[in-house]
Amino acid sequence: MSSPQVDQSAALPGTALLQGLTDVIRFLHARGWTPATSSNFSCRVSEDAPGFAVSVSGLDKGELTATDFMAVDYAGHVLLPEQAHLRPSAETLLHSVVYRLYPQARVVLHCHSVNGTVLSKLYEATNGLWLENFEILKGFEGVKTHETRLWLPVFPNAQEMDILARQVEAELRNHHPVYGFMLAGHGLYTWGESLAQAKRHVETFEFLFEAILKLRLYGYPDYTG
Repeated sequence: MSSPQVDQSAALPGTALLQGLTDVIRFLHARGWTPATSSNFSCRVSEDAPGFAVSVSGLDKGELTATDFMAVDYAGHVLLPEQAHLRPSAETLLHSVVYRLYPQARVVLHCHSVNGTVLSKLYEATNGLWLENFEILKGFEGVKTHETRLWLPVFPNAQEMDILARQVEAELRNHHPVYGFMLAGHGLYTWGESLAQAKRHVETFEFLFEAILKLRLYGYPDYTG
């Protein structure tokens, strides 16, 4: 199946932010956290925009350019007539939840790393895990000490995005502030008030995922935080 053709003339506002986002995506792809056409990404290109820009579905994430994004509203509807033939990421509604709950968020990154996917299955039965006693927790915005305790929710994977989006929204409302959530057997969602902050959050989570899995591998008692 051929990849969808993006109209190069349908340039979105916020080109500099979109270009920076594609640079970060290539970094994530090089680390093996966004294999093939998996993962999806978005950003609010302007505070005045009625929605946000999200990656077009079905494209190799290691080759995305700033023109491989489309404008959608918070219900996932395409905003630009010239992009009506394109299909936004199937998980666009999950991005919308983040932007609606966290008005300061500018970027949402969704990755499919091996460590994150395995960890999400290990903690699916407990609906998530507490993260604490790691120095790397200071990588999260506002965290000043390793003694901080953060809840990382894990949701069962689902194809019904309307239902899943409502579940995610209800959980995030109950655990403020949080910096991410996971879909079991699927991957991580995280965000930031800037591109640099969102990238830092991905790297922080991925360090934690690898550290926790190695602790379990080397006989450490089941990590619960």
